[in-house]
Amino acid sequence: MATVSVVRSKKSDRVRPAIKLQFDYWLLLAIVGLCVIGMLMVYSTTFDLGLLAKGDSTYYFRRQMMAMLLGVVVILVTMQFDYQILRRFSILIMAGTLGLLLVLLLVGQANFGAVRGLYENSYQPSEAAKLATILYIAHWLSSKGERIKDVTYGLLPFAIMTGLVCFLIVQQPDLSTSGLVALISFTLFFVAGAAWKQIFVAGTAGGGIFIFLMLTVPHAAARVHAWQEVLRDPNQAIWQVKQALIALGSGSYLGVGLGNSVQKFGPLPAAHTDGIFAILGEELGLAGCLLVLGFLGLLVWRGFRTARQARDSYGFLLAVGVTCWLGYQALINIAVITAVIPFTGIPLPFISYGGTSLLFSLIGAGILLNISRDANMSRRLQPQSQPTESKRESGDMRRRNGRTHLSGSGRRV
Repeated sequence: MATVSVVRSKKSDRVRPAIKLQFDYWLLLAIVGLCVIGMLMVYSTTFDLGLLAKGDSTYYFRRQMMAMLLGVVVILVTMQFDYQILRRFSILIMAGTLGLLLVLLLVGQANFGAVRGLYENSYQPSEAAKLATILYIAHWLSSKGERIKDVTYGLLPFAIMTGLVCFLIVQQPDLSTSGLVALISFTLFFVAGAAWKQIFVAGTAGGGIFIFLMLTVPHAAARVHAWQEVLRDPNQAIWQVKQALIALGSGSYLGVGLGNSVQKFGPLPAAHTDGIFAILGEELGLAGCLLVLGFLGLLVWRGFRTARQARDSYGFLLAVGVTCWLGYQALINIAVITAVIPFTGIPLPFISYGGTSLLFSLIGAGILLNISRDANMSRRLQPQSQPTESKRESGDMRRRNGRTHLSGSGRRV
């Protein structure tokens, strides 16, 4: 937290506050804990793969470590400026991301039936699209005020913006990421104070389109059918789901020991990416799974706490968006591994192997730390008897009582 001490200037008798900036230690603990567990699991699930494919057991571990170190540098840089700067560049960031998604469809290299990067193991624009959408939607919503309840200024442009991003991602094809982006955007639209009629229309239309795609896109329809078979008879589960459940069951309470998994040596496909939670359960048992869930829960709690304390509506929406992004993505990944929902490929934040995913997850975490630090500074410097207008404004956004939740542009008064 931010601490304030009083220092007397040598050149004058004026008393000025000396501010020592500190992190939200609970949020930082969650991020560090997830990263440490993630690095351990990446090495455990890739040392054999690296040795066989690259002749180096640490090949994938080193790549993941480079991404993590780059993310730490970005966090340190992010903490040096006001997060309001992100508002100024949100349109440019969004435009650049849309351009990359379009270029990817034109010249990207297919891998396992999908075009995710320009070439194998390269940067994936769909990961950037999650953060870019949050930055832009938060900026757009916080600038509309009462006009968000108007279909012309609210629902229609929201549907066009979100639909365009999701359409480009679906073309890869990547239904899981497009669904995640739509879910995050819908949540922001809801908490920003959109009219209930708009919420109903947006939810019904978006859900209907997603279900239609799930039933008509060949590979998605096959996975839905396979999931339905699992509900009737667990023995009919597709290979990935069955092996993931075997891995989880084999771990019991304390696991078979770090590095001692059997399922990662072939039976479970993508054990170091989408299926890493299953290997974590096998090697570290129920205790390890609960530890990861605890860190994720701590991150979500502190993320929403940061949103509540934000000094303006933009910070509130930005913190909600990042927190929902990381929380929803973790929930989807774990739900897939435990056969709660149809199988789909989506990484576990901070844990799964993937430099792009880890980097942007850390950038999102850095934004949360930035907003939290800013809120702590504002609260320390603001007289207790005189709450700021922006704080009252963000409080209105959290009460869905029929009034507008965005009474102004979201800029600090």
